[in-house]
Amino acid sequence: MDLSFDIKNAEGDHVMVALSYYDSETISLFSSDPLTLTLVFYDVTLVRKAGTGYVGYNILFAVSDTLAKFMMENEDAVLCFYCDADTDVRRNHDRLLPQEYRSKLFSKMFEWYVRSHKLKGFINYKVEIEHPNNSASRQFAHFICREKHQEAVATIGHLLMEK
Repeated sequence: MDLSFDIKNAEGDHVMVALSYYDSETISLFSSDPLTLTLVFYDVTLVRKAGTGYVGYNILFAVSDTLAKFMMENEDAVLCFYCDADTDVRRNHDRLLPQEYRSKLFSKMFEWYVRSHKLKGFINYKVEIEHPNNSASRQFAHFICREKHQEAVATIGHLLMEK
């Protein structure tokens, strides 16, 4: 099941949140763990459709709110965010690689949202994938899941780090 949500504001910013479902056959390539195979993994992609400059906090808050509601309604969902080196982003921290900046921004958004809404039982499991010969090609993956699914998600995370 692929889903998308459009988020717009009065300033003309428009971000689409796209959720793409990983079928169990794809997940079984990474793990044969029965618990992992009962989870539903969604790749989360944020696509800026309109707007200029930095994406404002109101849009980031709306993205967080949309994803939190999705997680609350889907007990076995795991949201997967992937920050690679392929896309540069406008950022106010030039010393960070674009993918590292997106990873840190994502983690801060998650932590702030969970704390401000007093949500319990959710984790942000972060995986850093570093190419042995090129530290500039570091990639980051985040798995948002319920605490009870942390072990199953960690299995996938460890496999990704080994690649």
